[in-house]
Amino acid sequence: MTGETIIICPELAAGVGDYTRRLLESLPRITGLRLLIPKTGNRPARFFAEYPVEEMDGTARDLRARLPARDGKVLVQYSAYGFDHFGYPRWLINGLLDWKKESQGALVIMFHEIWTFWPIWNKNYILQQLHRRGLRRLLRVADAVLTNTASQAEHLAALSPRCAIEVLPVGSNIRPVQATGEEREPGLAVLFGLQRTRIRTLREMLPGLKSLGAAGKIQRIVTAGARWSQKGDDEELALLLELELAEGFDQRGPLPEEKISELLLACEFAISAQDELSITKSGTFMAAAAHGLNIVSCYADGAKPEPLSLLISPAELLRGVTSMELRARGERLRQWQERTSSWPHIANQVARVLDV
Repeated sequence: MTGETIIICPELAAGVGDYTRRLLESLPRITGLRLLIPKTGNRPARFFAEYPVEEMDGTARDLRARLPARDGKVLVQYSAYGFDHFGYPRWLINGLLDWKKESQGALVIMFHEIWTFWPIWNKNYILQQLHRRGLRRLLRVADAVLTNTASQAEHLAALSPRCAIEVLPVGSNIRPVQATGEEREPGLAVLFGLQRTRIRTLREMLPGLKSLGAAGKIQRIVTAGARWSQKGDDEELALLLELELAEGFDQRGPLPEEKISELLLACEFAISAQDELSITKSGTFMAAAAHGLNIVSCYADGAKPEPLSLLISPAELLRGVTSMELRARGERLRQWQERTSSWPHIANQVARVLDV
């Protein structure tokens, strides 16, 4: 197994699986690459037929047996709940520690998610502390560590101050079907993503959006994305009705990538309530940015670093923003996304730390 490159991934479909697929599409062909995933019973995604995929049984011994014997490179797409139902993949941590102790291989970890923050009185608090202790040991032996938010980088650095943590925002999960700059429909806004995120956004931004609707700044909202539950459907519908928009709303449900891109290119605004701690790990936010949309957000702040300074608050939009300023800000946001989290950029950073 000498000289191999291994990617350990919790899934091959959705979430981190999509991230891995986009990454491999942008990386050059890697000789000797294999993918390891937990055994779930799901058939591997068709894209990964280009590379061998092996299913692990969820034990440290099995993992260790599948890694390069002496050297090689291992990239871990780390998501705690992705690898363990309780959010503490002890088998994965111990298997990687055993491998590093016995081999000369390089270990690179991309932390998509770290540990869950439970209060001390919660029954899961002890599990959280054990998880943190395991990750502290893992950070000490890792050759490179990446994560997608500055806040997660701070928490990881606190565990292992000597470990350099690099922040690498996620890429857009929707590729533009054409160049940005096409004519957009005035007053049309899009809200897309998971239903629970759409509902949370509508709850948090309801007063501001209602004011924008009354002032005619937003005339219609189109939502896109899968439903969560009947209760979620009812709440989302009630919130949209409460906005009382001049041209109402359109709920389109889940759409293929191309149709979502067409929608993003047709709208004047996107609506987002991603805060400073989560904005760089939101694929939907990055998709809106990649399409040059003006993003209306309750967390917009001209005094903060990009991208928050490039967003538009409901209050600012009500005061009046010229069409020239809107176009300029949307283009600057697109350039920021391309510079910091386009898939070629992500692939270059990962290729650098993996030395492939």
